[in-house]
Amino acid sequence: MGTASMIALIWIDWYPYHHARLRALTRHPRIGAGVAGIEMVGRSGVHKGLTFREAAEPALPVDTLLPASSWSLYTQARLGFAVWKKLSRLNPGTVFVPGYYTVPAFAAAVWARLHRRKTVLMTESTQQDHRRSGCKEAVKSFLIRHLFDYAIAGGKPHVRYLLALGFSEERIRRNYDVVDNEFFSEAATLCRQSGARAHSPYFLYVGRLAEEKNVAGLIESYALYRMAGGSWPLVIVGSGPLERELKAQAACTGFGQDIRFEGMRSSRELPHYYAFAGCFVLPSLREPWGLVVNEAMASAIPVMVSSRCGCAEDLVEDGANGFLFNPAVCGQLTKCMMTVTSLPTPDRERMGQRSYEIISRFSPDVWAEQVLEISSAA
Repeated sequence: MGTASMIALIWIDWYPYHHARLRALTRHPRIGAGVAGIEMVGRSGVHKGLTFREAAEPALPVDTLLPASSWSLYTQARLGFAVWKKLSRLNPGTVFVPGYYTVPAFAAAVWARLHRRKTVLMTESTQQDHRRSGCKEAVKSFLIRHLFDYAIAGGKPHVRYLLALGFSEERIRRNYDVVDNEFFSEAATLCRQSGARAHSPYFLYVGRLAEEKNVAGLIESYALYRMAGGSWPLVIVGSGPLERELKAQAACTGFGQDIRFEGMRSSRELPHYYAFAGCFVLPSLREPWGLVVNEAMASAIPVMVSSRCGCAEDLVEDGANGFLFNPAVCGQLTKCMMTVTSLPTPDRERMGQRSYEIISRFSPDVWAEQVLEISSAA
């Protein structure tokens, strides 16, 4: 590809799933070397004090603009200027922009507009993410309609929100939220074949220990589950600002010995936890998508997902591969826990297999086809 047909992908700090998306593009026969990744910072991103990024494979074309910096250490203006300079050097034909609410993202969209390049909004926003103000929504509608030629979103609720903002339906694509399904599937299978089980089955949570993740609600529901006669342990993988409070809460339940806090783990360590879990739980009060659900489903296990997660509508078939629950309704999650643990092992395995079948439609290869379709459009 020449410069005019090059695709540029921008994210703040690159996680393993960003690498999976880029890898799928570089392997695509019609894209290949005509794609470049731009990472803004090389340390912690928007989650201050927490570094989730992982180094890209040497073969992947990712350039980190400020490798020794974190998102909070530089002004938005300086980050925007760095993105502008990089795009000017690359001169891509299509620019994929992560949102529109930061100065660097806005700068990338304006650069593409001024240089008559194609702009694509990558978005996970839904109507229920936050309280919406009429005036702010009007400004947002104006911006996305005038800054972006296309949008690529996660699933149904994200598309509905774009339509509500007045974005043209024929310019919306899906399958933005994908992970390396093949890696998680193969790694979990190898773990199971090894037979190295710490204890199994158990409920598993993976993610930040932050207020919106509702881990406190998960621990409370788990305590009710145990008081009702349940016996599975709960494994919590991750760290965050509420870690100390959550550990104290767990200790006060009377079941603290069966609530394991494993700390933050790399993507290479996660398959061991997914492999032996009886069910994965994501109890968030607010979640744009929830890519850990993709990882769990690729590992072929049942999932219990909050109805407030952006992925719920697309990924969870209630009763088939898992269960949906309202995190604001007391007892719903506990009831789901009791239901899952009452199922015979073959039934849970069938649910896990259904998870794997569903997530196969949300793969990096499918994402690559959407990117090609957008970049090739007139």
